[in-house]
Amino acid sequence: MATAIARARATATAATARDRSDAPPEARPADAPVNSDARPASPPANSDAPPADLPQAGSGVDVGVPGDIAERVVRINALTVTGRLDEAFAEATGLRESLSGAAGAGHPYALEARALEAYVAHLRGDHRQATVLALSVARIRCGAGDERAPTEVARAAAAWQLLDDDRAVVVHGRELLGMWDGLSRRGPLPPGHTELAAQVRALVESLQAQRVLAPLA
Repeated sequence: MATAIARARATATAATARDRSDAPPEARPADAPVNSDARPASPPANSDAPPADLPQAGSGVDVGVPGDIAERVVRINALTVTGRLDEAFAEATGLRESLSGAAGAGHPYALEARALEAYVAHLRGDHRQATVLALSVARIRCGAGDERAPTEVARAAAAWQLLDDDRAVVVHGRELLGMWDGLSRRGPLPPGHTELAAQVRALVESLQAQRVLAPLA
């Protein structure tokens, strides 16, 4: 399932990249840098979060994934490639809800479906929803002590950096920092994560200070 989601992401990115040279900032891949001094540039270069330029891949699904799930992932992939993002998001949401209801939100397939839902939300330009979904994946993996937790925190940070509402930046930034703090207590963070966490902390503290001083201006 994880490889299937990665393939869906890869195919969607490769197929849409040719049509996005003049696209607005919100159409960029989730891990692309933001042209703003206020936001961290990108997830850590040495993390295994998906790179900005994903290679093209097929739309096949791993052997062993139940057929009904495989068919739905392939359909979401096809909708994304053809630019039918609202339909793709609805399908991804339905897949996530059905898997979470049947096996629990922490089931590997349900987590991968939620990650795919977050990615499609990003492609739609709904960065708040993408951030909330990506954070929920990271939260579950962190709570379970999953070795993929740092990767999901970096992906959530990539979605978070595209937020344009200061309050949301602070609220979700605090959660990111809490996750990094928890991970650091378990052992050293992967290369680049400490620096990224410092950038997130600096922005959150700056915005918090502005909110305190604003009434005095």
